[in-house]
Amino acid sequence: MQSAHLQAADALESVCRAVAEWTVDQHCAADASLESRFGPECRRLWRGDVQARVAHLVEALAADEPALFLASAAWSRAAFLARDMGDGDVLRSLRCLREVITEHLPSTVSDRAGAMIDRAIREVEAGPHTPESPLEHMGDQGTLARLFLLHLLQRERDHAERIVQEQIDGNMSLAEIHERILAPAMNEIGHMWHMREASIADEHYCTASTLAILARLRGQYERRTSNGMLAVSCSSGGDMHDLGIRMISDLMELDGWNVECLGANMPSHEVAESVGAQPHRGPADLLLVSAGTPLAVRGIANLIATVRAAMGSQSPAVLVGGMPFHMAPNLWRTVGADGFAPRASMASTAGAELVRARRAGARA
Repeated sequence: MQSAHLQAADALESVCRAVAEWTVDQHCAADASLESRFGPECRRLWRGDVQARVAHLVEALAADEPALFLASAAWSRAAFLARDMGDGDVLRSLRCLREVITEHLPSTVSDRAGAMIDRAIREVEAGPHTPESPLEHMGDQGTLARLFLLHLLQRERDHAERIVQEQIDGNMSLAEIHERILAPAMNEIGHMWHMREASIADEHYCTASTLAILARLRGQYERRTSNGMLAVSCSSGGDMHDLGIRMISDLMELDGWNVECLGANMPSHEVAESVGAQPHRGPADLLLVSAGTPLAVRGIANLIATVRAAMGSQSPAVLVGGMPFHMAPNLWRTVGADGFAPRASMASTAGAELVRARRAGARA
């Protein structure tokens, strides 16, 4: 990430709470009905909403990727519409945020942030009423994922697991089970929660059940002969999502990798220590980092920089994946990674190519 972009992001982040407070004050002044419509908790609720929006704007500024902020604004609008509150309040809040940033922050920040907010306003005004459901996007290919999720929502984990087992018995690969059933179902439950079609309890139950099913799946597939390569996998500090990185880790183990999965929310310095040589083994060949949210972007960039600063020329190759990297195709380069795996099933091959290229470069 470029220093100027990081400085702008840091400047905005340092006054995030104040910006949220000023934005809510301006919003309430512009719309006298706001506090009566939202009740005694109006200001607290809107401060939280604006702070979340600014957090996404900070990541977009740091990466110079407007898509990270535009998606947040679109989702906010969709959430309001799903709760029958219309989109007028979201648009007015965005306009107030634009004015506050222009008034209170230097032009080095406000010019770029303002351009992103202006674009978000235009896209929210012109956009569809609701983001497309992930399973709707899959069409007939999403049938198994729909059935799997339906059973979980009905708290019928045994039935959901039976659907998966039938595909295993029919010789479906673990990669196909991940990409045709488990991952789409988890994307859908996230969408449903956001659209107020599922509760937090639903989302937590479905995720926990999927993790349990995932753990049982691994034992039903034969692992290939070891390829002699070691990967360390994780999500960066602050990112609590670990389902994706666990799926990738399982697939790579079956493909012959030795994988040490560290899970979610890993501090950068701990990862740097983990990829180095240990008493029981040499240094890792590959570092896999997954992002479950755009708010993890700077964390990943910091993790990669910390590893490289600690290990120098002995640093492992770095492969990233996850939702933010689909939003912005060049984001993997911006955070300093060596490659990007668009799908879990591609991580093993992509990682092996990076490791071989690095080894070849070291011999040259």
